[in-house]
Amino acid sequence: MAILADHIQRINAAIRQARIRPGVGYQIRETSGGVSLLIRPGTSGGGGGGTACQYFEVTDASVGIDLKVQVAQNLIAGRWPDGMGLDFPAFILEISGNSYIYAKITYNTTTLEILPESTAITILQSGNIEPNTADSVYILLATVVTDGDPLAITEISNVCTQPVPSPCNLAWTE
Repeated sequence: MAILADHIQRINAAIRQARIRPGVGYQIRETSGGVSLLIRPGTSGGGGGGTACQYFEVTDASVGIDLKVQVAQNLIAGRWPDGMGLDFPAFILEISGNSYIYAKITYNTTTLEILPESTAITILQSGNIEPNTADSVYILLATVVTDGDPLAITEISNVCTQPVPSPCNLAWTE
């Protein structure tokens, strides 16, 4: 029996109808292994009163097998972190596996004020838990979990609170 163009169009329409579509509160990740949903923590699921993360929300920005996260831009202590600001492009960090996303604040240890340089407040990723040092405080913004082959981001847990730098958190015993 011959396959008609009409049959192919009906099959194509049925496949499109069954495809997962973007929606509120989740992100679609399509890979050669299938489709997965990344549910954003803290978003409203219908009748709930939840809201999206307001400060430095970290979301999956991976392209193919290149693992990347996007960090929402915001102020810390009235200043933009290095690489962020009004009319700046999206702030993207490359990751290579499970990661911690931090705001790093560097202080003048004599005056206990944040250094004036633009690099005194930075957003970074690390594969390790970063301890505070004698001149820098690390404030956790999010954790990123990866899994699979090829490696893919499977979970992002945002802290969702405004980072409040304090020189009291410096490691005074160094």
